Amino acid sequence: MGKQPTQGQKKTKDQIAKAASQRSKQTKKKWTKGRAKDKLNNAVFLDNTSYKQIETQLPKMGSLITVSTVSDKFKVNGSLARRCIRHFAKSGLLVPAGEQNSKQYIYTVNAQVIAAQKAAAAAAAADKPQVQKKAPAKK
Repeated sequence: MGKQPTQGQKKTKDQIAKAASQRSKQTKKKWTKGRAKDKLNNAVFLDNTSYKQIETQLPKMGSLITVSTVSDKFKVNGSLARRCIRHFAKSGLLVPAGEQNSKQYIYTVNAQVIAAQKAAAAAAAADKPQVQKKAPAKK
């Protein structure tokens, strides 16, 4: 049911046929634009450099460490992030935050271990002999 012709005007058969053919040529309206999500290119293996990076950066991540935060920050897939969290929890670097669920790992950084690491680093820096720069000889 399109527009009705105004008084005194009637559409001819040619006009009706032309309007029908134009309608069939038009594409139907799509309600959504099928946008594809960008595919993540996360690592599935850890090499030595990425392990060292995770080991140094994980304590600095803050109070909430989950599989998704580790996966996003270090660009590793979810199963590798779960293994990293379990590994560092076993070594004592991470402690569980509250009751644990088998589906969601929620951990925080073990403050005692971090304090011990900082003290060890400070002691190592204090033990290192300091080299004094010699003043340039005057001419």
